[in-house]
Amino acid sequence: ADASIGMTGLTVTLRDTRDYYYQDLARIIITTVVVVLGILIILLRALVAPLYLVASVVLSYLSSLGLSVLVFQVLLDQQLHWSVPGLTFIISVAMGADYSMLLISRIRDESPRGIRSGVIRTVTQTGGVITVAGLIFSASMIGLQFSSITTLVQIGFIISVGILLDTFVVRTVTVPALAVLVGKANWWPSKWQPPPPTRAPRQPDPEPDPVTTGAPQ
Repeated sequence: ADASIGMTGLTVTLRDTRDYYYQDLARIIITTVVVVLGILIILLRALVAPLYLVASVVLSYLSSLGLSVLVFQVLLDQQLHWSVPGLTFIISVAMGADYSMLLISRIRDESPRGIRSGVIRTVTQTGGVITVAGLIFSASMIGLQFSSITTLVQIGFIISVGILLDTFVVRTVTVPALAVLVGKANWWPSKWQPPPPTRAPRQPDPEPDPVTTGAPQ
């Protein structure tokens, strides 16, 4: 009655690892969101903008995860590996929040005449750079599609699709639209005011050359 049975081997080890992972998954997600949100709050000195930035990044990740379920589990009849959701969540949220931070910071700096004009100037001047950066990172993740390990293929697919959604939907449409709708409340509760637009000093008119303006000889 007091006997105990123990099992060892690769299968049991993987099962225990999976069980520990499922137990820690909620803590991993909460810690990632709280840390990223805290960094955005500190850097932006605001509460409203960081909230919808993190929410938009999480939404793009959930969209890419849903597409991966459709592709792998429905179309290809392959189960997602148990380690894929947590790992891809950390990478996707970190990259998406990074690019969104650059975008919203530039919007704040480019808004001396109002948030709407600042959004237009920001998207026009920096949208291409941020888009290229997202395409480069997504292309590197697409390279994992040629791996013979299914887990790496799934990781690369989720991250690349998430970055593409974040690049062409979140940072191009969602974040600028939310910034315009929220207006000055983006920077609440800070008292930040955009600096007044600077004008280049007017150059004095050149003085006429006495040689060329003199009477003809």
